[in-house]
Amino acid sequence: MEIIWWLIIVLLFIAGFAGLLLPVLPDSPLMLLGFVLYHFLIDSDSLTLSFWIGAVLITAAVLAIDYIAGGIAARTYGGSRWSIGAAMIGALVGGIVFPPLGILFGPILAVMIVELLQKKSWEEALKTGFGTLVGFLGGLFVKGLLMIGMIVWFILLAI
Repeated sequence: MEIIWWLIIVLLFIAGFAGLLLPVLPDSPLMLLGFVLYHFLIDSDSLTLSFWIGAVLITAAVLAIDYIAGGIAARTYGGSRWSIGAAMIGALVGGIVFPPLGILFGPILAVMIVELLQKKSWEEALKTGFGTLVGFLGGLFVKGLLMIGMIVWFILLAI
């Protein structure tokens, strides 16, 4: 039976990484669920309290990065204060309506529309939209690194 649990855990980890690009899959929460299954169904002693605190904090950080990175980058590239909210809403709506590309283009489009509504030029809106793309890709990279770190930490404790 333990082999079946391990297969489910590995599938949750794979689905977690797939969630980096498919917004319908909650990336780091799936990994956290894999850790929980391991703890309750395979070995309740190997995962320490510091692991659990770290895993929950990293999971929260990964979820926050999804919605914040694009907006912060848009603001850095000259966007208005409304850019952060527009990027978050664009990521959410784009990811739900047009997965998986919607999570990439939703924030860019939303930020550009907000900037154009604020009477900025087409070039300024495009520059801010590009900043959103930079933020999204940077956030994706950081999220991937954090998730790899959680897996490595888990493996070191589980062995």
